[in-house]
Amino acid sequence: MAAQLLLTALCVAFVALNGIEGATDAKYKYVAILQPSTFFEAWQDCNIKGGHLASIESPQEQARVEKAMAKARDPRAVFFFGGTDLGRKGRWMWIHSNKPIGNGGYTNFFPGQPDNGGGSQDCLTVGVADGYNRGKWDDQNCLYRLDGYICAFKSPSSSAS
Repeated sequence: MAAQLLLTALCVAFVALNGIEGATDAKYKYVAILQPSTFFEAWQDCNIKGGHLASIESPQEQARVEKAMAKARDPRAVFFFGGTDLGRKGRWMWIHSNKPIGNGGYTNFFPGQPDNGGGSQDCLTVGVADGYNRGKWDDQNCLYRLDGYICAFKSPSSSAS
């Protein structure tokens, strides 16, 4: 009887925890696509596939993007995601939602970034899935053909836009 009660309690706890995680952290499924692309090609391809370039607005979303990068199985790959300052230099925005980056308090830039090196770095990248700068953000030229990009797809159980 005690074993049944313990098993029931564990099952209830497991279901409750999964429900909490799904409600607070599963608006999007992130996919790292290894396909050499410019920012604009990546943006178009994500849209064609029914998603958008990823916005990373919390440590939880960052962790899920890093998991997607690890599944791509190229620890040196650098990916475009959905941040840009193309509209106004130094004003970084999420291209999907047109919200300012860091508006919710979260950013993950590599120290000293963004630096607009060469005067033409207007799109955000995330890369190096292993090591010191794992998952850190950097600005890069939008026309460079990088290793791939991170798409976000609405989760079936979410009403996120």
